[in-house]
Amino acid sequence: MDYHIRLHVTTAVIVITLGITVSLITSTVVGARAYRARSVEANRRAQTITVKGSTRQRIRSDRAVWHIGVHGEGQTLQEAFGVLDAGVKRVQRFLTEQGFADGEIGLCAIDTNTHYRHDEKGQETHEIVGYGLQRAFVVTTGDVARVEQSAGRVTELIQEGILVASRAPAYYYTYLPQLRIDLMAAASGDARSRAQKIAASTGCQLGELRDAQMGVLQITQPDSTETSGYGVYDTTTIEKDVTAVVTATFGIQAD
Repeated sequence: MDYHIRLHVTTAVIVITLGITVSLITSTVVGARAYRARSVEANRRAQTITVKGSTRQRIRSDRAVWHIGVHGEGQTLQEAFGVLDAGVKRVQRFLTEQGFADGEIGLCAIDTNTHYRHDEKGQETHEIVGYGLQRAFVVTTGDVARVEQSAGRVTELIQEGILVASRAPAYYYTYLPQLRIDLMAAASGDARSRAQKIAASTGCQLGELRDAQMGVLQITQPDSTETSGYGVYDTTTIEKDVTAVVTATFGIQAD
C-alpha cells in the first residue's frame, strides 16, 4: 500500500515538473517571438527618409499703405501753421484729383519742432528762432495701381512751393493665411515626389508620412533668392514671389 502511494506521489511530481517545464518553454518561445516581432516593428519604424519640398507662387498685392509728409516752417507758430495748412490743403486736393476717396485718406496730428539759435561755439541756446510743423497723410487702399502712379507725381507739388515728402508705398497681400495652407500642400507634394525618387533609387518603397514641418514663408521681390531664418516680407513691389518649404519624414521599406 505504501509502495503504491509513493509511486503515485512520484508520478505526480514528475507530471507537475514536466508541466512547469513545458509551460516555461512555451512562455519563453512566445516571449521570444513577441520580442522579435517588436524588434522587427521597431526596425521598420526606424527606417525613414527626410527630405525638403518647396514651391513658389507669384502673387499680386491687394493693399497699399502710403505715407505723405507735409512741412511748414516759420519764425512764429502762426507763420509756420499758415505754411503747413496751405500745404495740407494742396495735398488733400491732389489726392482727391487722383481719385482717392475720403475714406482712404487719413490725416495725422501735427508734430511741432522748436528751432533754437546756436552760439559761435555751436552750442544750442534758449533763444527761439523759428518753428517747424509737420503733418502726415496716410493713404490706405486696395487700388495699388493708383497708389503707384500717384506716388510718382506727388513731389511735383514742390514746384508749387509745397514742402512735401513722400515715402515709398508699402504693398501687402491680405490672403496669406489661406495661401499658406495651399503652399504647404504643394510643398508637401513636392517632398513626397523627391522622397519617392530617392527611395526607388535605393531599392525601397516609400511608406506613410511620419512628420511634416513647414518653414517660414519667404515673400520677396520677383525672382529674388533672398531668404531669412525669420522669414522675408518685402513690401516694396506690387508683384511678389512667395516661397514655402516643408521638411517631411516618410517611412521606407525594402522591396
